[in-house]
Amino acid sequence: MSIVKRTRTEIRKRGGGQIDWKRVRKTSDADIDKMIASDSDTASDMAKDRDWRRVTAPQVPEVAALRRKMGLSQAEFATRFGFSVRTVQEWEQGRAIPDRPARILLRVIEQSPKTVERAALAG
Repeated sequence: MSIVKRTRTEIRKRGGGQIDWKRVRKTSDADIDKMIASDSDTASDMAKDRDWRRVTAPQVPEVAALRRKMGLSQAEFATRFGFSVRTVQEWEQGRAIPDRPARILLRVIEQSPKTVERAALAG
């Protein structure tokens, strides 16, 4: 599909630029799917497979248990993974709760600590 540049005057002269609301309201999801499928320049619709409005909140991890399982002190854990010692202390004592990105990072540390360690040292 080629792009045609026209001035506002040209569009009005040809009767274009007006929205046919009756036609828009009559268009179904199936019609839109057909239009998307027929246009090779349009990416496929991935929204069908996922509810994009849903945001997952990972569980709050047991930081102390994770740290102990790895055999690290609070200072070693903080240094190894890029946290401040104070933050680790606050999490473990329940005075603060890790935010969503920190929860995700802690889950990755739980699953693959070497990966996070390499990434933290690379920066």
